[in-house]
Amino acid sequence: MRDGFGRPQTVLLLGGTSEIGQAIADRLLPETGTLILAGRDQAALARAAERLTRTRREVTTLHYDALAPAAATVDLLAVAAARHGDLDVVVLAVGVLADEAALADTSAVEQAMHTNLLGPMLAVHATATRLRAQGHGTLVVLSSVAAMRTRDGLLSYGVAKTALDVYARRIGDSLRGSGARVLVVRPGHVRTRMTAGLPEPPFATDVRNVAARVGRALTGRAAVTYAPAVLGPVMTALRLLPAVVYRRLDAARRGDTALGKGAAS
Repeated sequence: MRDGFGRPQTVLLLGGTSEIGQAIADRLLPETGTLILAGRDQAALARAAERLTRTRREVTTLHYDALAPAAATVDLLAVAAARHGDLDVVVLAVGVLADEAALADTSAVEQAMHTNLLGPMLAVHATATRLRAQGHGTLVVLSSVAAMRTRDGLLSYGVAKTALDVYARRIGDSLRGSGARVLVVRPGHVRTRMTAGLPEPPFATDVRNVAARVGRALTGRAAVTYAPAVLGPVMTALRLLPAVVYRRLDAARRGDTALGKGAAS
């Protein structure tokens, strides 16, 4: 449960090795509370847990795989709640970034769509059900500005983020009056291990700034936030461009990092 000042005391990070997700969790639990890192790479989770542990902040780990059946996510949420009480915030930071050229066959596309879309959508549904039942809590879903306008060369990633973005927002609508909510976060290019060495587009940011943006959004009633905030009007303008003009702009910067290319968790 949240403390007397409304601050979360238990945060579950689905995608526990995500740098963006860890920064958000660190921001939400600066001194005390329980952070649960859930992911596949147990060695990486253990290293992250050691780094994030504080004197009064407990960090534990659980196994989570976005490719697993839906029942596994339901069970994970049940285990987390049984061990640590109600979940105040669940951060969903799952995704892989692959250029279309890397998706050489249908099986590669299938795995990418499972990781970026089906697995996260099932996690959104399972988490919303859990938060509705407990009568409070927030699900933070890491989307991307790529959800607003899909680029050539990132078709599977952009389509997956678009569908996840819509689904999460609609689930959020369904939670009205339940005490629970969904916050969709649309980052642009974020400096992480994944984007190291790539050219930086305008409005590039870092994980701390994304975390700060999320922290501010959680104090209000916003259903969607951009990181950085300037990307809101920028993406609105890009969405209004005719397709032929957008493609020309996209082609002109081909080979550079797109606005949304660093947004994978």
